[in-house]
Amino acid sequence: MDLKINREMLPVTEVILDEMQEQSVELDYVLPDYDPDIFRMIGCEIQPTIVTSTTGTDRITYELRADIRVLYCGSGSTLLQCVTQQMTFTRNVELPRPSEDPIVTLRPRTTYANCRAVSPRRLEVRGAVSVAVHVTGDRRQEVIQDVFGMHVQLRKVPVEYAAQKRRAVKHILLNEDVELGASKPPIRSIVRSSVRLGHEEHSILAGKLVAKGEASVQFLYTWQQEDGTNGMEQMQFTVPYSQIVDMAQIDDTYRGSVDAQVIRCDIKPCPGKGSSMDSVQCEIELRLCCTAVKTASIQLVTDAFSTVYPCEQETVSLQIDMPPEPICAALPCSAALQPGDTIPACIHDLHCQVRNINMQLLSDTNRIRVSGMLCCSLLAGDAEGTPMLLEKEEAFEVYTDSDTPVDNAVLQAEVTPTDCTYHLSSDGRISVQATLMLRGCLCPSARHVCLSGLTVDGENKLVRDGDYALKLYYGVEHENVWDIAKRCRTSVGAIMEENDLTNEQLTTAGMLFIPIVQ
Repeated sequence: MDLKINREMLPVTEVILDEMQEQSVELDYVLPDYDPDIFRMIGCEIQPTIVTSTTGTDRITYELRADIRVLYCGSGSTLLQCVTQQMTFTRNVELPRPSEDPIVTLRPRTTYANCRAVSPRRLEVRGAVSVAVHVTGDRRQEVIQDVFGMHVQLRKVPVEYAAQKRRAVKHILLNEDVELGASKPPIRSIVRSSVRLGHEEHSILAGKLVAKGEASVQFLYTWQQEDGTNGMEQMQFTVPYSQIVDMAQIDDTYRGSVDAQVIRCDIKPCPGKGSSMDSVQCEIELRLCCTAVKTASIQLVTDAFSTVYPCEQETVSLQIDMPPEPICAALPCSAALQPGDTIPACIHDLHCQVRNINMQLLSDTNRIRVSGMLCCSLLAGDAEGTPMLLEKEEAFEVYTDSDTPVDNAVLQAEVTPTDCTYHLSSDGRISVQATLMLRGCLCPSARHVCLSGLTVDGENKLVRDGDYALKLYYGVEHENVWDIAKRCRTSVGAIMEENDLTNEQLTTAGMLFIPIVQ
């Protein structure tokens, strides 16, 4: 009887590159003539963004933009001044080995940002931005799916895996004209703006993925009346979006996901019904990274032997990806700020960021541990209305349960602050409450040692220790029937039928009848 082996090519995901790139940010800026002299520096921030990226066979090229914002007060005025500049950098990442259709993830973050006034008309900004580069790629691994002939017995494990992966990226522009309203003073200048994305939905049609969501825009601006009084106001509004992304060959058998990213948000004050700046024009550029995955099932052969002939096997250890599961969790955290020499009388703006994020999967409790630093930045004013910047970094550690087993899984997610609120007490103490949104996907995987090759020596038969059709064997609790069958050179089915077993693992110790089969 000839030996027939059925083989299957299985996609296996491998990490090609996982590193961090650093980029220094240095700005020497001379104030234009229409800006007042620098009397007191308030603070600065650097916001990094990946604008574009291209992937070749051996390298990745990306464009990094750093949005710089410096706040200061002019001489003899409490009106806050804002300087904004942009710097762009082009960076290359060499891949250690070529890969077909790699998946590239670029995550920028600010390492630090400092500023100082060199003279009343000149300021310096020194900072650094880091970019986490993570690259994965698929390769095909040949495995044995079935074997026939030569009295070969097989041990199989059912595995569900991501058989087909489709990806597409689409850039969209959102435009919105918003009036401030009668209760809001006209805009003099915009100090800060931020965009948060939420309420994302998606559905799959034939060859298309429909992505829906909304962009929540918040901005802070200064105002000044004719009598010289001035101050700051906040404004927020929501811009919905709905997009159709072409993705060839996908249908309702695929499972989709969308990673929406903000590339830029331009807000410009403009006159509304009157001559004053009581409206804004907002343009938001988003990048929609869409993924669709189709699953398949396979019976992996993890062990084999022949009841008649000696055989040798070749094995390979594989980390097999299963379909990703979306994850979205709200994690509460807090921080406390103690008053300094000057007690704030009011808070104009609260801005929170997170740094040094560490996400750990706890397999013993099937939970996700998220830790890092909550960085709070409060733009406040004293009793005379002079602006001041209060900053505090508070360590946090929060947990969330997972509906998907986290053992051998990979978490691809981001943590962003949302719904940040504060309370200012009469003695100047400030308590901050923030909700951290954990968004992304949990990619379960399982490691299997399976057969990649099997050789049966049909010229020589195994020599048994006697001529018998049935033998006795004392099985111990939790012993696997497969191990007994392999040791006795018989089949699992014959042992289970002879002993009326319903489980392939012994629940109690006891004597077993082992029928000898050929």
